[in-house]
Amino acid sequence: MVDLPTAFGAGVLATFVPLYVGIFLPSLLSKLRRGPRAKIFLLAFSAGVIFWFFFDVMGDAASLDVNQGFNVRDYPEAVGHIVLALLFAMGLLALVLLDRRYRKESVNPGTNGVNPTFNLTFKIAMIAALGIGLHALGEGMVIGGNLPNSADLLEAIGGISPGVAYVLHKVLEGFVLGVFAVIAGNASGRSLGILGIVAGVPTIIGFFLGVPSFIDPAYFFALGAAGAIYIEIRLLPLAFRNRVEYYTILPLILGFYAMYFAGLFHGS
Repeated sequence: MVDLPTAFGAGVLATFVPLYVGIFLPSLLSKLRRGPRAKIFLLAFSAGVIFWFFFDVMGDAASLDVNQGFNVRDYPEAVGHIVLALLFAMGLLALVLLDRRYRKESVNPGTNGVNPTFNLTFKIAMIAALGIGLHALGEGMVIGGNLPNSADLLEAIGGISPGVAYVLHKVLEGFVLGVFAVIAGNASGRSLGILGIVAGVPTIIGFFLGVPSFIDPAYFFALGAAGAIYIEIRLLPLAFRNRVEYYTILPLILGFYAMYFAGLFHGS
């Protein structure tokens, strides 16, 4: 049986190291290349990442059980199906309401901390981190559920290739959050650290919730899918607010295939 404290420590490293690499990367890139086009490139790349992220997390959420059909006589399966389907809508509504509250309080072009061109704040970046964290909670639960029957954390994840996929996903998820921080004009070390905590801690919580395996992780993946849609709602209008030109479409495709490439390791 796996040594839980050792697995916990390895899980913390495997989660936060790549996550923070991704979070800090956009800040470094923005210093190498400045200007609106560079920001649009980052936004479009992030939108592409989240496009595939949505497909991936919906698969983890069993596509909200749509392929199972629905039979009211199959209780309690029917109840679980309804809850799973509704959680997506509830999660998206909750994130949008948070967005509405903090955007009204914070967005005031010309004040400190607000980008008057892209109209995005650090509080919105934190909501995006929360959306990714909802998916991370389910991810941690899956790993935690495998721990009691595994020799180590790597085996609980599924082996070397799925472990590589996990690390790459964390880098790309962090990259998206780092882009939010850059566009919001608040990419200090402290701010980026906060985003990593909001997005990464749910994974660690999921480790502990998953060990007893009394909650279906699919419920949290449904919430994570809502988080992906919220992030796209935020990214796409910024990336495509003017003409659709080559420097917008190309990075979006690159971001899509970057996440696709990371996902290839799941099946290796």
